[in-house]
Amino acid sequence: MDRCILLAGSQGPERIPASPHPDDADWYLPLHLRDARAARARLTSQVAVGADAIVAPTWLTHRRALLPLGETRRAGAWTAAAVQLAREATELGVERRGELADAGVAEAEADPPARPAPLVAAVLPSLEEEETVASGRLLPRESATARDYRDQAGLLADAEPDLILVEAPATEADARSAVEAAAGTGLPVWAAFGRALLATADLGHWLELTGALGVARLLLPPPLAERVAAAEGTLPWGGLGVDAQEIGIWLETGAGAMALLDHATPGALEPVRAAIDAHERTTLEAEEREARRWLEHVRRAAAMAPGGAAVWVGPTPGARLPEGFDWIVVSADEVASLPRDRYGLAVAVSAPGPELTMALRDGGILSGPLPHPTGVRTLSLDHETGEVALATSRRERDR
Repeated sequence: MDRCILLAGSQGPERIPASPHPDDADWYLPLHLRDARAARARLTSQVAVGADAIVAPTWLTHRRALLPLGETRRAGAWTAAAVQLAREATELGVERRGELADAGVAEAEADPPARPAPLVAAVLPSLEEEETVASGRLLPRESATARDYRDQAGLLADAEPDLILVEAPATEADARSAVEAAAGTGLPVWAAFGRALLATADLGHWLELTGALGVARLLLPPPLAERVAAAEGTLPWGGLGVDAQEIGIWLETGAGAMALLDHATPGALEPVRAAIDAHERTTLEAEEREARRWLEHVRRAAAMAPGGAAVWVGPTPGARLPEGFDWIVVSADEVASLPRDRYGLAVAVSAPGPELTMALRDGGILSGPLPHPTGVRTLSLDHETGEVALATSRRERDR
């Protein structure tokens, strides 16, 4: 199954612009440089409670934010430092997550499902409210905004995050400029659109626009009843600020991610993480039962086979195949090219066709879902413990 990704945004202080302080000579520095230890600890805590993606603190490292401070020349270095800090936090957070599990902090009745390695997102925030960066000539506001998005997207890409998060554009022009700039980097782009922007056109329009611009995932706020078009479309999507009690229905509807962009403290993330785990655990356990059933079926079929050459038809198996055979793995499209009368055992992930029967030698065993083609005799059936009926058959030539 595809796992739901939990994305954690800012906890709060990362978004607050710097202001002069008489007792702090470094007041103008971004928070992740002014107090790197605290910034790293905040990100680490998000990973520790189960965030699958964290946002590097690049909200205020773009040139528009740095212009009043006279530090626009440092935009690249300060952006790169934010992404590097997030990288360090993912490693520390995974270690901390393991320590918490070992200490018994994880759920008592069952361990949470194992999570993939955390991702680092770099945020491209809305520049609509910022002052236009000065240049040698005046540009129309829309042109200047598009230029500034391109500049910052380039700096984000240079810092090498796993993805770029386009956050809360204020207008369609702003959204188009930001997404185009982010997509132009070649990195995966997630776009988080707020209610105000979505209210200016029907959701189908935004799905078509973001799909055409190359967005990898669109994050949408409640209510779910107004997001039905996303579930019916092909663009991967997710929830934005969804209440933990509603997450199950969002996942059942097809949401593949949950994001908390503001106030993403460990306390706020924990119920979201628990809701995702509870929903996924049921599905994962069912898939694991089916996988064990399938492997046992293949083991029994192998015990009936004469040995020698064997073929697996389908995606590469995740578990070790039975020993005593010379295995090859082919796709369903390659079955027609298999030599005839060659294999002592053939396993098909989907219902096998007659070409696979012809590839079996006399006495060879065919294993896989029903129906089996003509030319084989059914030896055993397994249709009581799973949704898919499995069968084992033997090829026997006419005597």
